[in-house]
Amino acid sequence: MNIPLIHTWLEFADERRFDLLGTVTVGRAPENGLVLKDEQISRRHAIIQAQGEREFWLVDLGSANGTYVNERRISQPVQLHRGDIIRIAQTRMEYHSELLTAAHPAGRKMVASTMMSIRQLDCWLMVADIISSTKLAQELPAEELPRVTGNWFKSCRQVVEECGGHMSKYLGDGFFCYWEAGKEGRSQLSETLAGLRAMQAAASPPFRVVLHYGPAVLGSVPTMAEMNLHGPEVNFVFRIEKVAGSLGIPVMLSERAHEKLGSSGVQVAEAIVDGFRGKFRFFTAG
Repeated sequence: MNIPLIHTWLEFADERRFDLLGTVTVGRAPENGLVLKDEQISRRHAIIQAQGEREFWLVDLGSANGTYVNERRISQPVQLHRGDIIRIAQTRMEYHSELLTAAHPAGRKMVASTMMSIRQLDCWLMVADIISSTKLAQELPAEELPRVTGNWFKSCRQVVEECGGHMSKYLGDGFFCYWEAGKEGRSQLSETLAGLRAMQAAASPPFRVVLHYGPAVLGSVPTMAEMNLHGPEVNFVFRIEKVAGSLGIPVMLSERAHEKLGSSGVQVAEAIVDGFRGKFRFFTAG
């Protein structure tokens, strides 16, 4: 059986290659997965995030000198496409991807190194999104916008990961993350919400957060060493983010998240969720 695989790498000007097998941090500090030795590069400058089976997204982390794709400074996460030129300070890298099959020598190696794994489990599911990102882009000076948004992504990622969460996807002006359910789930989510609400109080930039709890399919594929979530409950949390936006609620919990968290928050809405039957109750965070 031929299994479709994707071989992805960065190629430097001197023809050196860096294979992309999963999410990698980029910067001057030695703890990064991809270390670039240039004083104009921040210690933790950017992240190349593996998403789904065949996508990589580039995220600047509020760096002083910026991250460029095809000579355009990025102010939000962007999906990389074959032939894109990434520039960080004086370092240029070309993004390459090649479709293989399991019969290809490189394909056999990838299948052997990354086995397929699929399981279903209960998860905490969270989506966060910058409010009125288009308006923000119009109000801030062009050189300031990438720093503001980049620092927001960096700070949110730090809060999520320090509380045991996993960043799964970037969404242009937001992100999706998850926690596997466990005995520490409540305390981790409470800490995460507290950290994000403290950031909201600073209002730079303003953003909203929604939280849901439910079963999801967690799986990895031979294309990259990353776990990805799928299923109706994942779709549900993205849909309720739209509900929170329409109601102007900065932090909103689904009824199941509210019950599991033991939140003291109050009900703020009973609403229809596009693509799902019936009405659903939503709560503030206590």
